[in-house]
Amino acid sequence: MLKDRELENQMTFLEEANNNLDTLESVLLDIKPLQKISVPQINTALKAIHFIKCGAGKMKYSILSDCSLYLENFLQVLKIQANSLEIDADLHSLLVSIVDWLRQIIKLLSVGHIVDIQWLSTFCYPVFEELQKRLCPYILEKNMGILSLENQLHNIIPLLFQTEVEECLQHLEALLAAGKKSAFPTEIMMIATQLASLGEILQISAFVKLCDSIIRDLKTTDSEEATVEIAKLALLAWRRSQELILKNQWDLLPTKIVWHQTNDNQEIEVQLISLCSGNV
Repeated sequence: MLKDRELENQMTFLEEANNNLDTLESVLLDIKPLQKISVPQINTALKAIHFIKCGAGKMKYSILSDCSLYLENFLQVLKIQANSLEIDADLHSLLVSIVDWLRQIIKLLSVGHIVDIQWLSTFCYPVFEELQKRLCPYILEKNMGILSLENQLHNIIPLLFQTEVEECLQHLEALLAAGKKSAFPTEIMMIATQLASLGEILQISAFVKLCDSIIRDLKTTDSEEATVEIAKLALLAWRRSQELILKNQWDLLPTKIVWHQTNDNQEIEVQLISLCSGNV
């Protein structure tokens, strides 16, 4: 009975994964030659591939999860360069080809076949490598050279924290400045979830733990005032994380915020100082 349920869950996931590939493919097919990809388009594509990556990890489809992660990383690069990078025919073809390879992997898994590593190395991985060669120069334009897939992530992290993370934090700062408490529960949860997802993509466990801590705290309060205070602590913690990552001080990254619902402003101030010092 347990095996039947597990098989049913696997088949349901693979069917949903195919649907998400359809969404991703639709986004790519909407792009015209020499056209810049829009941020809404890339966000739709990222959401689709993120579902596949996370679901494959839970189902222990490691090859599908790894390949999805690589594509997710490349899509993040496209998002960063959305205002300057035009998608030419070759780049478009590579992106569509990777979607096709992911679909073939899903098809093999759905009929119970083991995905052959030699097959991947000979036919699939070269497409990823070619895409890497096309996109890495846009990220590593200061003569850093082409990196391996394993090292690529480490080198784009600072840039992502100066762009993706910075954009989220500026949005949060604007919300705090506007003082619209009614919008906070939804907005701060969306920001925390987005940053947690980025942390997973970049494989920064401390940053993911921090975001998860903030999400848990948000879920345990229904007070608008408390949510605002959590948002202030979260902003401080994320700014601290951003600063430490840009300084390459990974061992000092905070992993949680310390929050106690209280009317004692002095206690809140003490917790903020504790967080800033990195002793969380």
